[in-house]
Amino acid sequence: MNVIISRRGFLKSAAMFSSIGLAPAFLTRTAECAVTESSSIAGFKDGRILVVVQLGGGNDGLNTLAPWSDDAYYRARPGIGLKKERLIRINDDLAANDKLAGLMKLYDSGQVSIVQGVGYPNPDRSHFRSMEIWHTASDSDEFLAQGWIGRYFDNCCSGTAARPQAGVSLGNNRPQAFDGERGIGVAFTDPMNYGWRPGKATDTAEHFEQINVERTEKNGTLDFLRHTTSNAIMSSYEVKEAAQRAGLVKGQPAQRGGKDPLQTVASLIRGDLQTRIFYVSAGGFDTHANQLTSHDTLLLRFSESIAKFQQTLEQDGNADRVLTLVFSEFGRRVQQNASGGTDHGTAAPMFIIGKGVKAGVHGERPSLTDLDNGDLKFNVDFRNVYASVLQHWFDVNPETILKQKFATLPIIA
Repeated sequence: MNVIISRRGFLKSAAMFSSIGLAPAFLTRTAECAVTESSSIAGFKDGRILVVVQLGGGNDGLNTLAPWSDDAYYRARPGIGLKKERLIRINDDLAANDKLAGLMKLYDSGQVSIVQGVGYPNPDRSHFRSMEIWHTASDSDEFLAQGWIGRYFDNCCSGTAARPQAGVSLGNNRPQAFDGERGIGVAFTDPMNYGWRPGKATDTAEHFEQINVERTEKNGTLDFLRHTTSNAIMSSYEVKEAAQRAGLVKGQPAQRGGKDPLQTVASLIRGDLQTRIFYVSAGGFDTHANQLTSHDTLLLRFSESIAKFQQTLEQDGNADRVLTLVFSEFGRRVQQNASGGTDHGTAAPMFIIGKGVKAGVHGERPSLTDLDNGDLKFNVDFRNVYASVLQHWFDVNPETILKQKFATLPIIA
């Protein structure tokens, strides 16, 4: 028989064991943290939330935001260049794919900041390595064990914010960006299915005996492992409680939007889950062949999801405190290939979305004729964007987290 105890039962049992001198330090700390910490979270300015959206596979920036007035674009892409009549004009040089209509409505309302030509020096066209560089905010010739978000948690978060669910990834895998010394960050697809289930146990005491296999207060390693286990149990209760407060039911992650992960994020925010960085991934952007149809479908899905997310946040009264950052590991090559697609490239645009952005187009569009072996030359290092978010959204020193000093951009209002 599997035994699932409630969060209240967990805390009550922890207090009981502590009162008779049987609770190890890890259990006492967990219970005290859960009882005494308020909703104010150290390390997160004004309860602000960051949502990171990863477009996996290498999104084609040139067919996302087309340089419609540049003839070089149509010469390089005679079969897949977007027709001018289907574009949503942004300015005299740039226009959006018409499948981004929802995103462009947000742009017109002052909720989208576009950063052009984002990349990094000496780019790597391997999906795995390039994604590793973005996740760890490293140079292309260095290998870091910790992710940029994990380093943020390690350096800037304490109290409630140091608990596992401070970072949540909506998916099966915990992103490398979460990796850090403190082990903060969890992953799940359905919050109602997320949880730690003990094996056979007949009562609460036996339940905790499974955690406290060997009571050794002097053993720091064991105490750390027990503390980590108890935190995981606590986080599973809190995730489910937030999901229930938001009106979610098992197998239906978001009542307002089916299985759209961003709607699940909005629901967990509405349920007051103590999470401040959410991570969502969307795949399929590796468009080597027959790109037009597949890329249009991907962009439409992305745009509608973002637009609905912002609408839900607005309805819930949470729009002012949420910022969404959208990236892909690289763009595509300028020249279309023989299969009606594009191969791995370098620089591409990023989107920063929310009521807290300084809307508009930032950075210089890369030249389509002054290329680096057929690829766009980047104009903005992606870590400039990270630094801007860390400093101007979370109000922390980005140099400590990024390991170098990067200039910030005027993308946050």
